[in-house]
Amino acid sequence: MSEDSALQALTGYSGSTEVLSVYLDTFLGHQSKDALKLMFREAIKRLGREPNPKDVEAVASYLNMGYDWQSRGLAVFSAGKDLWMTIPLPIAVRTRAYLAGKPYVRTLMDVLDRFGRYCLALIDHQDARLFLVEHGSIQSEAELEGDEVKRHRQGGRSERQYSRRIENIAERNLKQSIQALEDLVERTDCQRVMLAGSNEVLGAVQDLLPDPLRRKVIATFIADMEATPKALLSMSLDMAAQVDWDEEQHLVDEAITQAAKGGAATIGLADTLYQLFQGRVHQLLVAEDYHAEGYVCAHCGYVATARSSPCPLCGYDEMVETPDAVNLAIAKAIETGASVNVVRENEKLTQAGGIAALMRY
Repeated sequence: MSEDSALQALTGYSGSTEVLSVYLDTFLGHQSKDALKLMFREAIKRLGREPNPKDVEAVASYLNMGYDWQSRGLAVFSAGKDLWMTIPLPIAVRTRAYLAGKPYVRTLMDVLDRFGRYCLALIDHQDARLFLVEHGSIQSEAELEGDEVKRHRQGGRSERQYSRRIENIAERNLKQSIQALEDLVERTDCQRVMLAGSNEVLGAVQDLLPDPLRRKVIATFIADMEATPKALLSMSLDMAAQVDWDEEQHLVDEAITQAAKGGAATIGLADTLYQLFQGRVHQLLVAEDYHAEGYVCAHCGYVATARSSPCPLCGYDEMVETPDAVNLAIAKAIETGASVNVVRENEKLTQAGGIAALMRY
């Protein structure tokens, strides 16, 4: 199941059974398996109320017999016969458990936001190496060998003719590499692309890229064709983190500016929740450490910052308290097709209320 499908399934959960959501630090470089399993039990105790024992034992059984302990983190969602989902995470997360009517997706959304999918192409005049990166690791790798490019050492007219021939071969190789990258992007539905190579090759490649593919390029960097997959992954993850951070800062600035002008943006939880439930939000921006209580309509699921009767959306009389309105806001954004950005280290967003949105119209 793809990450998008998993998120849609979780946020679309409508069962009557409460969901036990568990996030686990499973990095064996931190502690032993037994110690990590004990941390899970401690997290269950900290819930403050008793979850369904069958859900607790289902998670424990998975840790004992079903999990391969290869990922650094793990998310598990259990609700009796209504829901069971496990998602390996590329980074260690704090071991915590949540019990609510809906799956707790905030931590999962944060990780996926930071480690989204991208295609990486390392190209020179002759060959290419293509990678699909997802969840912070290389999911697939392919190599493409072009026609050999040799340098001719004679002078005069023959040198010029040979040089033109070599240039044509090199350009043909580049076009073949670009076509292979285009096929990978289309096959994997990848929306972000990185290019690596020498300055000379990167310039030539970008001149040859078709416009739809060029618009997906988020970063380029210098790398040797003999670089190891581990080194390339590390460099590309650093670039992706910087690109994401820059984009988040830009989106926050845009939302605050547009909201101040009365444009298609909101700041603060109350207004943002209202626009979410109107289906108007295009980009939801949430400060990493922002939490807030709220009230949920027992009939339509509308979330508000204050108890009101009747519900402003459907007119139902009962609004019940929820300890985490922000998680429900994120779930609603995913449900309605909005993008979610968990924003780190942005004082402007914190001062604006910890949450903001750019709207579709």
